[in-house]
Amino acid sequence: MIKILAPVDKAEEAEELIRAGADELYCGVLWREWLLKYPIAALNRRPSPTANLKSFDELKKCVEIAHSYGVSVNLTINEHYYTAEQYPLLLKFIEKALDTGVDAFIVSDLGLLLTLNEMSVGVKIHVSTGGVAFNSEAVNFYRELGVSRVQLPRHLTLGEIGEICRETSDVELGVFILNSKCANIDGFCTFMHFSSQDPMFHNACMLPYQVYVESAENDEKKIVAGVRQKVWERFHIDDRPCGACALYEFNEFGLDYVKIVGRGYPTPKKIVDIKFIRMLLDLLKNNPSREEFRKVTRQLYSRIYGRPCRVIMCYYPEVMRNGEGNLHNETL
Repeated sequence: MIKILAPVDKAEEAEELIRAGADELYCGVLWREWLLKYPIAALNRRPSPTANLKSFDELKKCVEIAHSYGVSVNLTINEHYYTAEQYPLLLKFIEKALDTGVDAFIVSDLGLLLTLNEMSVGVKIHVSTGGVAFNSEAVNFYRELGVSRVQLPRHLTLGEIGEICRETSDVELGVFILNSKCANIDGFCTFMHFSSQDPMFHNACMLPYQVYVESAENDEKKIVAGVRQKVWERFHIDDRPCGACALYEFNEFGLDYVKIVGRGYPTPKKIVDIKFIRMLLDLLKNNPSREEFRKVTRQLYSRIYGRPCRVIMCYYPEVMRNGEGNLHNETL
């Protein structure tokens, strides 16, 4: 059955998230020693203090709580690259993390991946979406390097995800399911997820630019891409994107887990998200039809979040096609 990978950034919320239905937790640590030397260069893709545990002691406490429930904790060390100068401190960070009993490291940088292999760290290595595994060849490449799990990029279609699942083995695969449907491809992006009241440091994802899509499908992709881009230019809608309707296909594909984005989000928001996905995974156990599952999912989404499903908010807009293969007009 599909597992729920949920974000945690305070040890005291770990038990609540697990009780809500999280099967695994992922987190970052904002290490003071790193910040003093590298105040700008982040250790992970969420450098904000609100998006990270504050110390290794807090990480250890989080791990102890999670392990008491049989839940694993995965630590993000997933910047796209680290310089040679940073490695002595980075290796010290890794040793301290290992002492806490974490179960896995989530990485993007190939150099760090190779270093961890050389160190024989004794924990699982997961590749984040920054590893840009757009196809089965990339997934198999990481598997050969000892990776046990790969987070697929946001921009894959259901068909592409299904194909990767069929063409790979001996490695866990996961996708995003809620929140933060970034317009950019993470692994090709050097922006950081950082918020500030200073207008000089507005989220770079909101910079205006144009998207051009080559399509032979009656220009449908161009229309959807254009609408999404116009919305993104005006709003940073991190907490609204959803891919829950696609859980039906993911279950058929044999996908291993779905990831809820949300480091830095309030605990009540995380709990709501986890419970929403847990209800749908429980529904799948009753073998509903695809149409029945879609109907219940959209009803729950509207009731829980107070807004209707829309294409611009959908991770996998293929699920909104009608019987003729076109997108429902009211969902644009």
